[in-house]
Amino acid sequence: MKKVCSKRSENSKIILRITATTITVNIFLMIAKMVLGIIFDSLSVVSDAIHTASDLFTSVLVVGAVFLSSPKRDEKHNYGREKVEALAILFFALVLVGVGGGLIWQGVEGIVSPKETSVNYYLIAVIALSLVAKETMFWFVRHYSRKIKSDILKAEAWHHRSDSLSSIAVLIGLVADAFVRTTIVESVAIIFVGVMIFKVAFDIVKPALGQLTDRAANEQVYSKIREIALAVQGVERIDCLRTRVFGSKIYVDVTIAVDGNLTTIQSHSIAQEVHDVLEGQSDLRIKHCVVQINPVVGKRKQGDLRKLF
Repeated sequence: MKKVCSKRSENSKIILRITATTITVNIFLMIAKMVLGIIFDSLSVVSDAIHTASDLFTSVLVVGAVFLSSPKRDEKHNYGREKVEALAILFFALVLVGVGGGLIWQGVEGIVSPKETSVNYYLIAVIALSLVAKETMFWFVRHYSRKIKSDILKAEAWHHRSDSLSSIAVLIGLVADAFVRTTIVESVAIIFVGVMIFKVAFDIVKPALGQLTDRAANEQVYSKIREIALAVQGVERIDCLRTRVFGSKIYVDVTIAVDGNLTTIQSHSIAQEVHDVLEGQSDLRIKHCVVQINPVVGKRKQGDLRKLF
């Protein structure tokens, strides 16, 4: 248990370091885009600056989720508070839906009421810089989300990607100004980006909803648990196996059948070994495993009598 808590603590430190880096980058980009957008009266650049400001808010949300989603039990939370991460991811998705909707609305307005524009290389430079920085942050955060298997970092990474997509739309519009001299091209690009952000929101919210509704682990995990349990000496068959996703971990309830002639101590020893072996599989990310015992009476065909109830 100490080893698990230590790993959890180390992961939390990694998330906090990454978040501190992203906050620093976002503050710089937000100020640069906001100042130049106001000076040169560019609504699209100011909107992009506001989008970057939303990243600051969600980064603070990540920090809060890390501290609140403690796996430690207390009197009011007997199973810890790891589902806070799933709630934070759900909020991320809602923020992205708001951003996508806002971009689509802005794009429609630009098509209905196009405005004349002029080429501004300062704005093009700052948006290009933002694009490179946000795309770099996406790959940076995504790398660590996979390394420590953090869903909340994955959501944060895709939020950075949404910002880079927004910057692409603005950049296309600014460059197109040199040819068409109106905001129509930029508006079309913004609508396209808004739709893409909707899709990103759906992709990241789907697993979070599964966690909040105690979705079962996938078939690959189920098969591996069954294989490991059956490999323990003394286990005759698996009578029942149930799993549920809990934050970034899973709970396992398994009922094994053992020889009915064994003593209580012997049967308990087999159950304890199944418990220890399963919880020792780090790749399964099992938070807790409950093993129950059924006695085998007479000769019965071994098999998996999986029951879901």
